[in-house]
Amino acid sequence: MHKVFFDLKRAYHSTLRLTRRLLKSLGLTAARFDLLYIVEKAGKTMLQCDLRRVLGVTAPTVSRMLASLEALGLVEREVVDLDRRRRHVTLTKVGLRCVRRAAHSLIHSGWVELAVDSALCPQRWFNAEECSRARGALSATLDRLRYAYGDSATRDYPLFYDEDFEEEDIVPLRSWLTEADE
Repeated sequence: MHKVFFDLKRAYHSTLRLTRRLLKSLGLTAARFDLLYIVEKAGKTMLQCDLRRVLGVTAPTVSRMLASLEALGLVEREVVDLDRRRRHVTLTKVGLRCVRRAAHSLIHSGWVELAVDSALCPQRWFNAEECSRARGALSATLDRLRYAYGDSATRDYPLFYDEDFEEEDIVPLRSWLTEADE
């Protein structure tokens, strides 16, 4: 494998390692989180075929992911009118709570940004301007690579505001699954 591809692959796996423990505590994987977050962005419901396009994966991959999320009670699928090929995917209350908790912890808490800043500017991680330039350069480089290789997935995620997030209403998925078994 070419050194650049190897380095990109290892960096990708390292980022997954950073988030795996938190996501696992919520019963999620990075792929499940991405899918749930995209549905949240779309207003808590969207067409299954649109999910495929936004995520940049195959239809069978989305179908398998949705089947597992449906079994966990995080999403529901419903056939659109009489066209059995089209389905609406909707977050359940549990799915919404789960994805909002993960988003709050991963994205809105600032720890991912701190981890990236510490990696890009190990001696100057506290310098916001320098870190911002380094993140911008990295982002531009990754955008060029994604474009060159025809990657059509999106990373445009919604913002959550503090008033949308009520800690007492959020129960980790593990607790919810345990209660369901009782």
